[in-house]
Amino acid sequence: MFKKILINLAAVIAFSLSLGGCDTLNSIRMMQINSDAEPVWTGKERIKLKSVFLAEKPYVYATVDGEELLFLLDTGASFFILMDTPKVQKLGLNRDFDLSLGGWGEQEDSKAFKTDIGRIDLGGVHFNKMKAAVIPVSKSHYYLRDDEAIDDGVIGHDIMKHFTWEIDAANNEIYISQAKYQPEANARYFELHEFFNKISIKGDLAFNQEDVAEDAEFIIDTGSRHYAKLSAAYPENNEIKIASSRVRAADFGLSGKVEHDRVILPSLKLGGINIDKVKVNLIPGDDEDDWWVLGNALMNQFKTVIDYKHQAFYLVPQQKFVTDHNLFGLELRKIRSGEFVIRYVFPQLPASKLDLEVGDLVTKINSKNSSDISLSQYNDIASEIGTHQICIQRQNQCFTIEAKHIEGYSNL
Repeated sequence: MFKKILINLAAVIAFSLSLGGCDTLNSIRMMQINSDAEPVWTGKERIKLKSVFLAEKPYVYATVDGEELLFLLDTGASFFILMDTPKVQKLGLNRDFDLSLGGWGEQEDSKAFKTDIGRIDLGGVHFNKMKAAVIPVSKSHYYLRDDEAIDDGVIGHDIMKHFTWEIDAANNEIYISQAKYQPEANARYFELHEFFNKISIKGDLAFNQEDVAEDAEFIIDTGSRHYAKLSAAYPENNEIKIASSRVRAADFGLSGKVEHDRVILPSLKLGGINIDKVKVNLIPGDDEDDWWVLGNALMNQFKTVIDYKHQAFYLVPQQKFVTDHNLFGLELRKIRSGEFVIRYVFPQLPASKLDLEVGDLVTKINSKNSSDISLSQYNDIASEIGTHQICIQRQNQCFTIEAKHIEGYSNL
């Protein structure tokens, strides 16, 4: 399935080239532009990175040309990316050819340009003379406002492929190594497939007792905060019945917003690991093999190890599997001031009945300042049954939200 996805992607690229011109061609050039780059080790063979986990996503600090920046670790990104945050603007980067960067979303691709940097240092290992794509935040539909860019860029496949990555959200630790991973006794091994700058593993996804997608290829996407995604065309084309209720929601990528349905499927088997009642986003699309993805809400409940050089992937069980459900119906995102901005209001859920709008700033939740609440903590709060209070900046208004189970979804 995975190769079929990428063959289809290649066909789309070929078609886009005939229509899109230089921007698209230059984006393809970027996928190999750092192919000759090699890491320079100055520290230990295994290095603990300065890291933080925000809204399920893993981030590391790295120094670019003398400036310490915060980067998302994104196995779904093909190459090194910088956002034009205030810190990045201080670097005075040169502007080379233009790019259009696509991803999730049904709007325009993000506009970008290629630049050159002298050095990126992760602390104990660095790269010299790297190329990067720079995305002007104001020209990307991923953002509603410039100050949503709280990170400075993305470390993608062209850097990640050189290392073994140990990502441990429970202990807020990320290690990189140049050696083969020596697994713990309870580590579950998967053969890692790499193709077209993407990595994947196989699993069995049950839609009901009769319909099971066996040996389905799932892209590993550390840039995704969700549990799992797949093409809505797959159950539709195969007339598969899904017992779960559907919750209308939205996700955002480099091509803007994509509205979709979220459902609960009976199980996902990954090697010897069985995850019951797995939350899945059904992404609109024409091809049933598109968008089969595993994200961080799932992987962070394990220690995750990606050993690129030895084509190995491991999940190390650490805790009972927990699924959060957004019972408020508010999709929030942090801004640099620490407050939340509303990015989407779920049409079926309690927030849709209140005077809450996309773009509103949320200043307090349950009498606590937004600046003192992380996005991960908000996700936990929004999963709690009961009465909650949301306050917004507009006219200094506060609202009461009654969070209840979503019948046939959160209470399955």
